Amino acid sequence: MDHYCDEPTGPGARGLDFTTPEGLRQVLTDLNTHHAWSTSPVAADLMAYATAKYTPVAKAWHRDPADAGYEAFIAMRTPTTLKATDPWAVVTRAVALGIAAEVHAERNLTSQDKARRPTRRPLFEPVRAGHYEDYFYDVHPHLTPLTGPELEQDDDGAEQVVRTTAVFLVLTGWPAHATAPAVDYIADRISSLASHQSALDVVSGDLTLALRLGYSPQAWAQLVRLVVGVTARRRRPGRLGLLARALLGDSTADLLTDQDLVDASRQAARVGRERAGTP
Repeated sequence: MDHYCDEPTGPGARGLDFTTPEGLRQVLTDLNTHHAWSTSPVAADLMAYATAKYTPVAKAWHRDPADAGYEAFIAMRTPTTLKATDPWAVVTRAVALGIAAEVHAERNLTSQDKARRPTRRPLFEPVRAGHYEDYFYDVHPHLTPLTGPELEQDDDGAEQVVRTTAVFLVLTGWPAHATAPAVDYIADRISSLASHQSALDVVSGDLTLALRLGYSPQAWAQLVRLVVGVTARRRRPGRLGLLARALLGDSTADLLTDQDLVDASRQAARVGRERAGTP
């Protein structure tokens, strides 16, 4: 492509190479002064060149090249770019920051303005509804046979997830003798189910072991909701289950810092004891 202006958009535009810093400055001055961005063929050539130039930046962030072209267009219309020693350097920096900000804004569910400033970004990516549902069912250790020396480390991980969940429940009032086998059973049972809702429905209604361990149907349903989690519905927020949180790295201490979770577990345990007639 010929990057020289064949037609003037204003005084001094003819013959300028906009790939050079000074050429870009002159072309931008003419385009901005004469409001010729929408009519000048030079503007179209410049934007095509800029989009191609910054396509690698867009691809690095898995964005459309047109997004990079848009960021370049915005930068080219600012007075700072015209006053800079090297206008292309300013545009390049603006494109890199703009594309990165778009990605961070989408990830963190925040504004692009906040995303441009690392100090104003959230420390952790927000959890979206259903964000971990498929992940949990795909990677839970009980989904594959835990046998053989090559899987000893995975077996330890599965035991740790169950142990973390059981310890939290005991510390929040659930009976120690029945909690560990109940959690282990729930973890094993849900591994063969296709979705979060089916796990809740099927395991909550599976009362054979629950009655054997001394749980009433109501207490068992409460325990399953705590361990498996609840899905978000109208007028009711969702909540990750204890198994999912332990699988994602939460320790017992981490779980105990979640006061809402602690209160919910204690309340459920108290209701279960009352229905069972135990103090």
